[in-house]
Amino acid sequence: MSTTTAEPLEIVLYPDPFLGKTARAIKPDELKEGKAGGWVLADLIERMKVTMYAAEGIGLAAPQVGVGLRIFLVDISKDKSGCMALINPVLSKLEGTLTEEEGCLSIPGIRAKVKRFASLHVAATNLKGDQIEFDAADLMARVCQHENDHLNGILFINKLGMASRAMLRRSLGELEEDYELAQAKKNRKK
Repeated sequence: MSTTTAEPLEIVLYPDPFLGKTARAIKPDELKEGKAGGWVLADLIERMKVTMYAAEGIGLAAPQVGVGLRIFLVDISKDKSGCMALINPVLSKLEGTLTEEEGCLSIPGIRAKVKRFASLHVAATNLKGDQIEFDAADLMARVCQHENDHLNGILFINKLGMASRAMLRRSLGELEEDYELAQAKKNRKK
């Protein structure tokens, strides 16, 4: 686990419209410079890592912390020693299907079964600018798809059928009410 003093970031919560926006790719010159979107990329990734672990997550995408860049982290290791930061990821060779329960740090308290590809290939860039590629299956494939969806403005609840969404209507409605109250409170402070 990290011994950093980096501050965690605030997680953007459903139904914030920012979660529905597509993140932009980080340009090669930005990666070379180590800065994009007003962030030093190493600092952003470290703060995302601290945020993910503090929230007990196994994945976190930049849009979930209010940053519209194509970066996500994944760490499915039990001891939190396998964190990978994937910049401008591309998923391919999507094969098989597996339906398992998912949750999301941006949609607290909501879990549902989601159908995903069982295996896939990931190509991305790391913070050093090196190309990395690997095959992923089962949980790792699921987390990569979930986080990549965030980069495209898609939440796991968008993938649910009508019956599943109907079952979650009350819980989602409560999150929507909480969001509206928080927004009203922010507006009163202005």
